[in-house]
Amino acid sequence: MKKLLLFLLLLSVSACTETVKNNAEIVSLKVTFDEANPPACGLTPDDICTFSLLEDSFTIRIKVEALLEDHSVNTGFNRSIMISSVPAGIFNPTGPGIKHLDDGRYVLIVKMTGGVWEGDVTFMGAFGEISIFAEDVGYEVAPNAASSACLHLYPQAGCFAKDDDNPLNGSGAAGVSPSLFFKNPRIYDIQKPLDESNIGGFDGDRTALDGYRVQIDGDTYTGVDACAAGESRLVVTQVGVAGFYVTDVCNRVNPGNVGDPIVSDYASLYIYNFNTPEDMFKGDCLLMFQGALDEFQGFTEMKNPFWTVDWCTDAEEAEGWCTVEEPKCRHLIPDPVELTGADLDDPIAMEKLESALVRVTNVTASSEFRPCDLNGDGMIDYDNYEEDQCKENCGDEVNCVVKEDFEQYFTWTVDLDGVEVGVVTRGIVDFDPEATASLGANVYSITGTLKHLSFGSPAWIITPRDQDDFCLVASDCQE
Repeated sequence: MKKLLLFLLLLSVSACTETVKNNAEIVSLKVTFDEANPPACGLTPDDICTFSLLEDSFTIRIKVEALLEDHSVNTGFNRSIMISSVPAGIFNPTGPGIKHLDDGRYVLIVKMTGGVWEGDVTFMGAFGEISIFAEDVGYEVAPNAASSACLHLYPQAGCFAKDDDNPLNGSGAAGVSPSLFFKNPRIYDIQKPLDESNIGGFDGDRTALDGYRVQIDGDTYTGVDACAAGESRLVVTQVGVAGFYVTDVCNRVNPGNVGDPIVSDYASLYIYNFNTPEDMFKGDCLLMFQGALDEFQGFTEMKNPFWTVDWCTDAEEAEGWCTVEEPKCRHLIPDPVELTGADLDDPIAMEKLESALVRVTNVTASSEFRPCDLNGDGMIDYDNYEEDQCKENCGDEVNCVVKEDFEQYFTWTVDLDGVEVGVVTRGIVDFDPEATASLGANVYSITGTLKHLSFGSPAWIITPRDQDDFCLVASDCQE
């Protein structure tokens, strides 16, 4: 009997050992490029790929292998893995196998067979140094999402999404491809929405790179004002208490074509710094700036930035075209774009000029600052019909400003051909829009940077840089 028990025990151990071997968890995923069809560019920084937001603009063929601890392929691995492009690159939301995760990412889910998957990975919007990242998270897309194993369990551990048919964790094995190198985007790439026809609708002006940390590169200014093919010249147009505005004065729709005109469309960006940038001045040129892109109430801005100023050197000063410790590109600050009432009524025309220097002339200042806190409790109660209607009616009337909004946001309005645009002058210009003499006054011209706030009425706001940008009469203007 003891011999029989010993035999059964040994058989059991042998069976367990064999089971573990056949179903051993993988320890890594090996990601390689197809040797027969390597990437067309980007394998080295000297062969850099262009940045593009054209749909499916870049395709590479990769091979993913599920490896055991001894680096051999686990031929028994037949599960799905998740593929993404890191830290940049955007998958087509409607592409085959693409899933939209709750964290906002689009990823590719593919099924491995015999421990191997080979196929094409297609994306757009890659910049800098990127890699293709593969990981085993245990995400098995259910044939029918309505009956998936995780439908009512998500987001508990093991359930990666509601349509996950596997409530167990994956092995956690992961791997990355060799690096690929792409050019960084321009301001134009950041500001131009993927589909201009959606501008004016909900989120229609959102940057395609929202949430990404990007770097914008500028070329060194060498005293030659003409813009060479592919050149980017980043000029600071305004410095404020919370950040600064930059315009690429060499902005072309097709940057490599010198025959293309320089345009102001999508050429400017606001960089939010939380406080006044140190050692930066209007007219500085930048060699680069970097930060996280964010769409704040319809206004594209960059946060948590750092930058490099293109300082005038002693050698350049000796050549006579710049002065040390003075802004190198002050004479390159672009002329403001003259706005018309038709522009203000055109969402696409205005979006193209977001953060640019603009000017309005021969406008009429707000004629009324209407109090809408009718019960005097210190706020407008939108559940109070009279107060809500007061604010709505004033917002619909040209030259009427809700007093409580003005006290909170400091924005008043001017009338340009029957259309309003907001103006913020407090702390910048010696002008009190609430003074009796100012109500309904004619203003010769106002120059400043253009900001968009989707909740505003009006939604577009001009902020002068200094007193010289505000001319009550023509004689106030300094040429």
